[in-house]
Formats: sequence, C-alpha cells, structure tokens
Amino acid sequence: MRKMIALVMVLCLLLSGCSFWTDGSYSSVKPHKEAANQEEKPAENVSDYEELIRVLEALVENGAESGMLSMQYDTEDAARADLDKAIREIRQNDPFAVYAVEEIGYVFGASGGRNAVSVQITYLQNRVHADKIQRVQTLEQVEQILAQHLDDCDAGVVLYFADPGQVDYAQMVADYALAYPQKVMEAPEVTVSLYPEEGIEQIVELKFSYQTSRAQLRTLQNKVAPVFSSAAQHLAGDWTAAEKAQRLYGFLMDRYEYNIQTSITPAYSLLLHGVGDSRAFAMVYSAMCRQAGLDGHVVTGTREGAPWVWNAVQIDGEYYYIDLLRCNEQDGFRLYTQGEMTNYVWDYSAYPTAE
Repeated sequence: MRKMIALVMVLCLLLSGCSFWTDGSYSSVKPHKEAANQEEKPAENVSDYEELIRVLEALVENGAESGMLSMQYDTEDAARADLDKAIREIRQNDPFAVYAVEEIGYVFGASGGRNAVSVQITYLQNRVHADKIQRVQTLEQVEQILAQHLDDCDAGVVLYFADPGQVDYAQMVADYALAYPQKVMEAPEVTVSLYPEEGIEQIVELKFSYQTSRAQLRTLQNKVAPVFSSAAQHLAGDWTAAEKAQRLYGFLMDRYEYNIQTSITPAYSLLLHGVGDSRAFAMVYSAMCRQAGLDGHVVTGTREGAPWVWNAVQIDGEYYYIDLLRCNEQDGFRLYTQGEMTNYVWDYSAYPTAE
C-alpha cells in the first residue's frame, strides 16, 4: 500500500514537470484523509534551520495534514540534514507535536530547478484537534475554563499554557468542587498529562472521571438548584450578617433529621435525601453564605482527633467559626471564636483568623 501511494505521488510530480526521490528515516508516508476545509496553499520558502522549525511548527499547531516547502538551500544534503534534525526536535519539544503527532514524513524532490519537499503529518486518533485546544496565559484563565467544564460535567479539557510554572491542576479542580457544590455534583478523579513533561510551553490534558453519568449529574444539578433558590428567598428582607448566618443555619438544619453518612454527591444527597457528613454540611452552608453575600470559608481539620470540616464566616468585619453539627448537638446556632474551638486542630495560617 505504501509503495502504491509513493508511486501515485511520483506520477503527480512528474506530470507537473518535477523530478523527485525519497530520503531515508523520515521518508515514510502514511495514507490519510485530507481535511475537508484544508485548502491547497503555496509552498513555503525555507532558507535556514530556524525558518524550517517555524514552518513545521505552524503546520502542526494548525492541525495541517500536509504542506509544501521550497528549500532555498545550497545543497540537497544540507536540506535533508536540517529536515531530519528539525523533525526530531519538534517531535521532542513542540507541545502540539508531542501531544498529537504520530508521524511526520516527507517526500523530497525538485521543481523548477529548486529542491521541493512535500511534508505529510499523521495524528494520533484519540487527541483533541489543534483548533479545539484552549490557549491560556494566566492561572485565572485556567480557573475560569476549569469552572466552565466542571459546571458542564465534561469529561475533560485540553489546554495550551505558555510558561505555566508549577501548577497543581488536580487541587484546582478539588478547590472548585469544594467551593461550588451547587454546580459540581460529584468531585471527579483527575488525571493530568503534560506534553512535553517539562518545558516553558506545555499542552495540558485533564481527564475527569465520574462514578455518575453526565446525564445523571445534570439531572442532579437541576434538582439542587431550586433548593439554593429557596435559601436565597429565605433571606428576603433586611437582615444583618449575623441574622443571615443564623437563618441559613435554620434553613439547612430544619430540613431533615439527618443521617450522617458520606456521599459522592454531597449537595444532592444532603439537600434532597438528608444524607451527609460534616464536609457536606460545611460545603453547602458555605455556598449558601456566599450566595447571600457573606464572606465564608470551608475549614478542614480534626475534631477530637477525627477528620472534620466546619465553616469560618465574617460577621461585622470579624471572622467566627461555625460547626453546624456541633451546634445541632448542643443548643442551636452559635458563633465560636478561635479560642473557643477547643478539641479542634487545623492549619491556622490557611484561613482567616477568628479572634
């Protein structure tokens, strides 16, 4: 099959008045289906190695399957040497090539007395097309894109990030899921792949794995949304920050006689079925406080030596702690100062101080 394709290319070049020959290690040509919207473009003039790298990188980053190069080199050997070197470099260092390219081959020939090269690029079938890769420049842009895809219950996203530094993408996903339980019904397991693994520029492939189907997750979102709307309506009127915090406590704690268990869908299980643990209570309460304009945080630590989660909320410029389950066990809603949080341990530096 390869020989037949090569023969067809020979005939095409001969019919156009060209002579050609094939090179060695990078001369293999794989059959491919030309993209429907890919127009034939004039040959790119290339006179040195830097131009060659630029042109080949542009072909790959545009998802092109082929390209024509007019090699403005003194000798054929010099042109071949730079082609082989450039392909090796791109395959090792260019993020788009490392991520998506299966093979780069070329056919070397001559046209009008000049060296001419037809470049063929084949791509891995399981990769996102170049024009679907989202380009980002800041961590804020990464956070916005992750939020959008998590809200939509997508299976993942592919980013192109120039100069990313050290980024904990999995932690970013976990933080968003913790802060927005009304949107992220289930915190996904995150797989992060970097192409190349090290470099100033990288393709970042994030895959999200859920135990719940996408259709089910969207259904759960639709069921949780009215409860958050009811919480907002519960605060209709002119209430102080302390009164808002207390009324939200009552709204949440009066819904059920709760069954204290852990669930992979914390907001849905808590608000629709009365099943949740300290983490679920703290996540949902914090999201409702934020919806009400209160500055709140979810605090993770231990209570009496066991893993536990509670809230920090700003009231009249000062931060106080609220442990909904502790309040429920005792005399109802209460704001605690840091000194009153006996038997609790957490990283004080990671959260606002409650005096």
